[in-house]
Formats: sequence, C-alpha cells, structure tokens
Amino acid sequence: MQFGLGLKLIGYVVAGVLVTSAAIGVIRVQNERGSLSELIGKAGQSVANATASGAASLVAGYDYGNLEILAANVARQANVIRVIIRNQDGRVMAQATGEDAGGYKRFESPVLFNGQTIGGVTVNISTDALEKALNALYWRVFVEQVIFGAILGLIVYFFTASGIVSPIRKLTIVMEEVVEKGDAFIARDLEVKSGDEIGRLVAVFNTMSQSLASYHTKLQSKIDFANQELRDKNIQLGGRTRELEHALDLLSTMATTDWLTELPNRRKFDETLSRMFHQSERFAEEITLVLFDIDHFKLINDSHGHGAGDEVLRDIGTLMRLHVRKSDLPARLGGDEFGIVLYHTNSAQAEMFVEILLESVRAHAFDYGGARLSIGLSVGIAQYDDSMETPQALYYAADKTLYQAKQDGRNRYSVYAGVVPCQERESA
Repeated sequence: MQFGLGLKLIGYVVAGVLVTSAAIGVIRVQNERGSLSELIGKAGQSVANATASGAASLVAGYDYGNLEILAANVARQANVIRVIIRNQDGRVMAQATGEDAGGYKRFESPVLFNGQTIGGVTVNISTDALEKALNALYWRVFVEQVIFGAILGLIVYFFTASGIVSPIRKLTIVMEEVVEKGDAFIARDLEVKSGDEIGRLVAVFNTMSQSLASYHTKLQSKIDFANQELRDKNIQLGGRTRELEHALDLLSTMATTDWLTELPNRRKFDETLSRMFHQSERFAEEITLVLFDIDHFKLINDSHGHGAGDEVLRDIGTLMRLHVRKSDLPARLGGDEFGIVLYHTNSAQAEMFVEILLESVRAHAFDYGGARLSIGLSVGIAQYDDSMETPQALYYAADKTLYQAKQDGRNRYSVYAGVVPCQERESA
C-alpha cells in the first residue's frame, strides 16, 4: 500500500514531535525529582540535627525517660517513619516508630556534648509522598505533551503540505496578526474560494483556528486555577513552617528542662555556670555556687516507694523557686542533687540564703500516703576566687564542702574557704 506525500509528512512530523515532547516531559519530571529529593533531604537532615541537639544532654545523663519522649515526639511528625538514638557504643537508648511507609531515606547526625561525640541519631523519612507526586506529575506532563505534540504536528502539516504559496502566505499573515495581538488568541476565518484541496485546506484552517481559540481559553482557565492552587499551597507551607518552628522550640525547652521538677537541667546549669563564671572573672563580680543533696534519699525510695521520692523532689524544686531571685539559677543536676548559682552574691550572703532555705524545708509538710517524711539537706557553699581558673574548679570546691557537710553529720551546710573546707555551721 502506497501512502501519499502528505500522509508521510504528517506521520514524520507527528512522530518526531511526540518523541521530542516525551523526552522533554521525562527531563522535566527528572528535574522535579531532583528538586523534591533535595528538599526532602534538607528537611530530613534538619530533623536529624534538631533531634541530635535535643538529645545531647539526655544521652550524656542517661535520661532514658526523656529520650523516649523526645523520640516519640519526633516520630509523630509528618513523614517520619522511625527515630533511633544511640550512645557512643552504638547501643540503642531510645527509639520510636511513626507512620508506615514503603520507601524511605535515612538521615544520621552525631550527638555532641561539650564538643565530644557521645552518640548518634538516625531518622528515616518516608519518600512515598515524593513518589506519588512524581507519578502524578509524570502522567500529567505526558498527556499534556501528547496533546500538544499532536496539535503542533497537525499545524505544521497544514502549513507545509502544499506547495502553493498564496494560501500559505495568507495563513502566515493571519497568524502574524494573531501574534501581534499578544496573549489573547482571536479566531480568524479565511474566505473559502474553491472546493479543491486548497479550499479544503483553508476551511480546515478556519476550523482549527476556532478550536485553538477554544483551547486557549480553556488553557488560560487551567493556568489561572493552577496559580490559585500554588498560592494555596504556599499558604499551607507557611502554616507547616510555623508548626516546625513550634516543634523545634519544644525540643529546645525539653533539652534544657528537668521533666520532673520543671527546673533547668544539668545542661542548662553547666552553660549558665560557665557564662556567669567568665563574666565574674572578667568584671570582678561576686558569684557563689550552692550544691546540696537530700539526706538519706535512697531510704525514702526504699521505704515509701519512688512515687514518694518524686513528690519530695518536686516539693524541693518548688521551695527553691520561691526563694531564688530572677538573676539566680536553680537547677536539678540529677537524682537528688541540686545546684543554685547565686549572682552578685558573696559567701556570707549565700549562708543567709541557705539558712532561709533550710528553715523552709523544716517548716514544709512532706506528706505522702498519710505519712509525714522528715527531710534534711546537706549543703556546700563556694564563692569564686582568683585561684579558680575554670568553672569546674568552682564546682569542685562546692562539691568538696557538700561532702564535708555529710561527713560532719548531714542536715547542715559547710562553706569553702581555700584549699580545705574549714568553716562549718550546723543549721539550727
């Protein structure tokens, strides 16, 4: 079977346009895949880094309870499949599982504490949403390119199939007029002067012109709709950004707050002590550190249960907040150990503060399950002096006096005065 030149021409043109359009569509989808993958990569790494930052002090303190809470909160975020927090030996300290998904990308971040790597965080982020979006985009682009290629192939055919110059010139003039009018496509009907092939060509062009005008109108409507959808997506993205900022703020608060007493934790205490120490060192300002333990706290837990011990810790935290100033920092350092950084305070003023605190502890009713608990504190007081070159030296001095108070019979305080704690006073 022999095909005419016109049929061959349209076949070649349509085939070439379809292949080219399909290739362009594939390239567009691959480019979009790269952009979306990069976006997911940045978001996933940000989640891993934020989780590692929030877990630093918890891993350092072996705070399994707060690590489990942190992992669970991160796992509840959108597209998070799994969260694993390990210590420096690779042992899993906490993990949580989020939504089920097929494909995922894995992100890791080291857990750093005081410049040292003490563990790692692994976060698996789902890529299902990415694949669904790319599949939908692929078919949409493919259909659009097929329609566009078919229409373009027919237009090329109608412009090149005939060797008669006049109809082509007329068609060219009409198309130039349409182009000069800008984006608005207005249909133009050419006069059909004969019923031969040229006449039929002109008639077909007139029909095509009407179809293109209708298609242009529909396409513009779709573009307007797509623009509105894009604006709505941007608004939704803004809302999700605010949700992420809120989650990061929550992680920051959890990383510096003791969950039981709601006092600052060891990480916040160390950071503040270091800052106040160097500020005192630079500007010759007085600073005193108070450390204390609850006497025989293990006996309270063994005799009345850990619930009673938790109530005692919470009550001590409440009493501390009632007596400290806004410039001071009370903190729970771990277990039954507490610390207070007293700014613009010397050791004599710190003694007055400790005596008031001890009196409030004696006057407070520590009741649990109908039983009255007798609570005492062993307290160490140390003021910064020029012999202390680091914050750790000040902490060591206060810790030594705390130990001295325990050695002298507990339920008292001891004041650091040089190399050896030498001034001890029993709280009366």
